[in-house]
Amino acid sequence: MRILLIEPSVYTPDGLDKREMRPSQLISLTLPYLAALAPKDWTVELVYEICEDLDDYDLGSYDLVGITTQTIQLRRSLEIARMVRRAGTRVVIGGPVTVEDGHGLVPVISRFADSVVVGEADVLWPVLLADLARDELKPLYQSDELVPMAGHPLPRFDLVDFSKIEQPYFLPSFTARGCPRRCSFCSEFLYSKWRYRPVDDVHAELTAYRDVFDIPRVVFRDDDFLVFPKRSNELLGRLKDEGIEWGCQTDFNLSRHPDVVHSALDGGMRVVSFGVESVREENRVFTEKTFFTIPEAEDLLLRLYEAGVETQVNVIFGFDWDDPEVFDETFEFAMRTKVSRLFLSVLYPIPGTPLYQHLAEEGRLLEKRPQGIDDPLAVTFVPKRMSAAQLVAGYLDVERRFAEADLSDRNYWLGRDMVVV
Repeated sequence: MRILLIEPSVYTPDGLDKREMRPSQLISLTLPYLAALAPKDWTVELVYEICEDLDDYDLGSYDLVGITTQTIQLRRSLEIARMVRRAGTRVVIGGPVTVEDGHGLVPVISRFADSVVVGEADVLWPVLLADLARDELKPLYQSDELVPMAGHPLPRFDLVDFSKIEQPYFLPSFTARGCPRRCSFCSEFLYSKWRYRPVDDVHAELTAYRDVFDIPRVVFRDDDFLVFPKRSNELLGRLKDEGIEWGCQTDFNLSRHPDVVHSALDGGMRVVSFGVESVREENRVFTEKTFFTIPEAEDLLLRLYEAGVETQVNVIFGFDWDDPEVFDETFEFAMRTKVSRLFLSVLYPIPGTPLYQHLAEEGRLLEKRPQGIDDPLAVTFVPKRMSAAQLVAGYLDVERRFAEADLSDRNYWLGRDMVVV
């Protein structure tokens, strides 16, 4: 059997996002992991469309083409599915897009695919492949079963064409799925319950990255990597002196656990990303991010800066207590705390989240469509304390000001042009 696994590119206002080389930080775990679950005697190829041309592949020569997609990739995914079917090959689609909005997009996707996988593929994918071998492919594979966190195979990074990947290389890993938090704007709770992998498994995987693939740099894809101090210290203690450098995202509750900060620095942490979401206390109460204060966040960011760690902060504009003054406050926060990178976004209400329900109850939703299909800065709700035009203009202004600021004293793990987490 021959399988082709595709991660589609994304449409932007300027067209399909295509690049000669794929940024190393955008190597996903999904395709190499699914490849590792296939029978050993099957041929599996991986395509990261952002840096590859599907015209180079004979789509009709495969027994199955699998497409993993997020909502923002849906338009391109359905185009590819049509191409595959015209070539006479069966196509299966899965990924986060199948879960959002109460699985509301599954009927649409089903019109373009021979099979749809809803939820985590660990258990479903081997069943689907067994059905494929018997020529008994089903239209839907769905399970609410919690996937065991032990015994994951080593992802098939040997199938990645690194000649199309920007250096320096680093690989994705995860130590847990789901998130222990339940922020009102976030859809993560829709996808997976929070649970951990065994520390022994994680340690073995990371040392294999170093010894088998000769890549001792890792980005942990956990939603909140350092949230559980006891377990964090256990894992970080195992990483000490292994020569593995890593980046992660976590939350500012870390400020209350200096022992974990110390262990992380000793264990190879080089970059960390935080979701402050808003510098306004009222917004963070609404989003249920009350497990830290802004003074604690500022103190931790400056301590990490002094330790030489690259810090990244994520902010969302458009919450109910945002007014035009919030943009200056956010920029000043970023400059005051010496953050290396500032990632900004305009609030997007995701169906199924408490935020979406809140806006629906107040009659402030303008439309319902997948995020970023037409315009990543589309404001799909009525802001409370400013106009939609002010919201977008303020976002763009802070983005411009930070890009033009003198950041020569900031810490960068792999260079200012290499965004990691």
